[in-house]
Amino acid sequence: MRDFVSPTRRSVLAGTAALLAAPNIARGQSRSLVVSDPGGVYSTAFAEAYYRPFTQETGIAVTSVVRRSNPAAEFKAQVDTRNYSWDISGGITSDVAELLEKQSLLDPLDLSGDAMAAIPADMKNTFYMADNVVTFVLAYRTDRFPKGLNSFADIWDVSGFPGRRGMRKLARDMVEIAMRAAGVPGGPEIYRALEAPGGWDRAFAKLDEVKKQVQVWWDSSPQSTQLLQSGEVDICPTFNARAQTAADAGAPVAINWNGGFYSLSGWAIPKGTPKGDLARQFVSFCARPDRQAAVTRLLPNGPTNPEAYKFIDKAVAEKLPTFPENLRQTARIDDAFWGKNKAMSDRRFNEWLLQG
Repeated sequence: MRDFVSPTRRSVLAGTAALLAAPNIARGQSRSLVVSDPGGVYSTAFAEAYYRPFTQETGIAVTSVVRRSNPAAEFKAQVDTRNYSWDISGGITSDVAELLEKQSLLDPLDLSGDAMAAIPADMKNTFYMADNVVTFVLAYRTDRFPKGLNSFADIWDVSGFPGRRGMRKLARDMVEIAMRAAGVPGGPEIYRALEAPGGWDRAFAKLDEVKKQVQVWWDSSPQSTQLLQSGEVDICPTFNARAQTAADAGAPVAINWNGGFYSLSGWAIPKGTPKGDLARQFVSFCARPDRQAAVTRLLPNGPTNPEAYKFIDKAVAEKLPTFPENLRQTARIDDAFWGKNKAMSDRRFNEWLLQG
């Protein structure tokens, strides 16, 4: 039998100190967040506008990691296993957020405060806050078309606008463009027309008219920038930020916002993360107009808080999707419609491409 040894006063004090310190250590560890984003310029812009300023203001350390372009599987795996590799994710498109919400994979946000109140109701909900708007626009080379192009319909006017065309290899964007070129106004009317008898046939018949004029079908966003910048194509519908990148690099590239269509990008929290309260605090920070304005210094997407424009130089503001004049000419993508029709439209579009 082991002899009992009476504790000394020093050992008792040391043990007590250790017990008292433990909650402080745990609290210190809890004052940190792991944030995932799409990487590239998003990581750089978010670090400057959100991550570092949030740490400086709150003392909460932020570590960023790059995630998949579509993080739905990562959200589900973390929630199902309760093993969280990150506490919050940014750069999530609204269609992915809608899917995650339907699968009950998201924690609610804190929508209180003036900054949150300023964000339009259709750009936030209980589980998602958009902080960026990305618009698909008509981009072209001004050295080839000094008088400019007027609308997506000009892509079909080969005699009036001769030149090399680049188009995105994605059903959703090509169908949206084709219906506009067929004379359907953007927005809800597009979806009503597609759901009407013969609607999809109408879209693909319009695509048939331009198919042989397309020199390049691009399938990655950076590729569209390179095509415009190098002059390999003269007309190339793409994301506003991709066209602007080419222009900022000195290429003779211009954007026409007429008929453009936009989607949202924002923040969501995986359901059940132990850092949920800190994550909600971070999302509220990202709603602030000065922070959203800071993002635009490196990422020319549109802030969702209108007050952000008070912090953005006019020369920069005029190039952003949510600048009032640009936003007025565009319409939002219907996530629910394209979610419902994604598999069918992708299959039909890919078969159409293979037909030569």
